[in-house]
Parts: sequence; C-alpha cells; structure tokens
Amino acid sequence: MRYVEVVEWSAKDGGVHFTVKDEDQALHRFEIGAECSAVLAGALVAELEKVEGPDREAQLLRPVGMQTGKTAQDEPMLFMTLHGGAELPFVFKRESLDVLISELQKLKALIEPGAQIHWR
Repeated sequence: MRYVEVVEWSAKDGGVHFTVKDEDQALHRFEIGAECSAVLAGALVAELEKVEGPDREAQLLRPVGMQTGKTAQDEPMLFMTLHGGAELPFVFKRESLDVLISELQKLKALIEPGAQIHWR
C-alpha cells in the first residue's frame, strides 16, 4: 500500500496522530507515541531518500529552535522546533543528563577551529 497524502496530523495525548490517504483515496489513521518521534523522523527520511535518491543533506534534521522543559513527572525534556513549527520532544531520564551534557561538550569541542571529526 502506498500513501500519497497526509490529510491531517496533530500532536496530543502524548502522541502524534496522522490521517493519510492511499492511492485508492481510502483514509487510514495512525497514532505514534511521542517517545517514538525520533524513530519516526528517521523512517520518514529513509522513505524520502528512496523517492528522491541519495542526498545526505536531506537526511539531516536542522532545528530552527530549541528549548528545555520538563514533563509533569519532572523528567527533563529538550524541544527541537523544526522548520514549519513541528516540535520533536526528547524526554530523558534524570540520571542520563550528565551523559547528554558530556556528549554535547564533546560535540562542541569537535567543532572548534582545528578540531578533527571522526565518525563511528
């Protein structure tokens, strides 16, 4: 089955809700938990690559805004706003914040002038 159009989408109740139309004009509804947003974004990029050919730039998510917050359960969150207004909320375990901060500091050091980047 091939979906040809996203008819409607919304982010509510801890998830993303999609209504899509297939080639036969039938409507299909999906709900994806917010915790799967990064996986969903990766899957969509992979599908886009199949349609439009290999383009490394098309695979990159480039947020236009970023802010921190917390859930109702006091879990730390990072919101990345994408072009068009969509938000990718990332929720972390409190104990993983030190690891996240350390990795971001390593990333910052990698982009300093004269640094060499080695991808794994």
